[in-house]
Amino acid sequence: MIAFPATAALIAVLCAAFVGWDALRHPRPERMTWAIAFVVFAVAATSEVVGSAAGWGPTLARIYYLTGAVLVVGVLALGELYLLLPRRMPVSTPGLSLLIVAVAMTAVWSAPIDSSRLQTDGWHALERGPFLVALAATINAFGTLVLVGGALYSAWKLRAAGGTEQRAAGCVLIAIGTIVVAVGGTLTRFGRPEYLYLAMSLGIAIIFAGVLLTRPSRTSRIQVSRLPDSVTGEYVPHRPRLIPLPSRPGPDQFFTANDEGVRFIVESLLPLDDVEIAEACRLWSALPKVEDALTRGQAKQVWALRLGLPEAARARFDTLPISVQAQLAELRAEVWSVMSSESRGERGA
Repeated sequence: MIAFPATAALIAVLCAAFVGWDALRHPRPERMTWAIAFVVFAVAATSEVVGSAAGWGPTLARIYYLTGAVLVVGVLALGELYLLLPRRMPVSTPGLSLLIVAVAMTAVWSAPIDSSRLQTDGWHALERGPFLVALAATINAFGTLVLVGGALYSAWKLRAAGGTEQRAAGCVLIAIGTIVVAVGGTLTRFGRPEYLYLAMSLGIAIIFAGVLLTRPSRTSRIQVSRLPDSVTGEYVPHRPRLIPLPSRPGPDQFFTANDEGVRFIVESLLPLDDVEIAEACRLWSALPKVEDALTRGQAKQVWALRLGLPEAARARFDTLPISVQAQLAELRAEVWSVMSSESRGERGA
């Protein structure tokens, strides 16, 4: 049935457009990689549509097998690795990935095709030798393991470190979507190929929902208020305004000496991603650090802030780049501690 692959192609195109636009506005390796993965999936599904509607040719069969059977799960898994290991992925990762793609392309384009079977069997007319079978199986098995295991581990880690439930749920959805896609591939081995793209459409939609949930919550982003200029009457950017804090911390949180500065960091900043935290600190007057090491004074500020954080939030703080830790510590020591002292003085009066 052509409707199922057409639906899968449409969903994948929409996913690629949304995630790609998001990656352009806020560049992150995992977002860019997932955008590429959705494009790869869209190419595979579109190849199935064209082959079913207009007939299969050798090039179309090769494109379908390369994108749908060999690469797509691996590219999704690469995005998951970037999400799990944001600063520990080797700088050679893009080059190594391109090398694997080149090897896969060479293997697929070198495989013979039985032309007499093309119109009846479609891409199955591609004769897959032992190396091509092993390559596809290795990429898919490794990719599925990374996606499912990594997403579940990421969800557990976020919950254990006090991360948002939304991001944890997103990681779980990525794992579920991957399993659904894998089930679709399994159905073809039991003689039910018509359900392949039904499962893949559902699976890719679930993965997309998971990707959306791993993005920072819109309510936790910085909001910049705009007030009229007293002279010109025109609207100009004003000071940053962040989401108001609760009146007091929850029962499962502890803030040293009722420290509102620490509470502000834990509740409004640490749930953001690294880039957004750095931008929030810049707007609050703490400029990014260009040095690769802290001064003695900065190190003392960072350590003092770390000791003042609740245990769960401390785990998230430790994952931040050292430059972002220094920005937060500077604001805590020189800005938010002053605010906290004044507010406590007012309450005491």
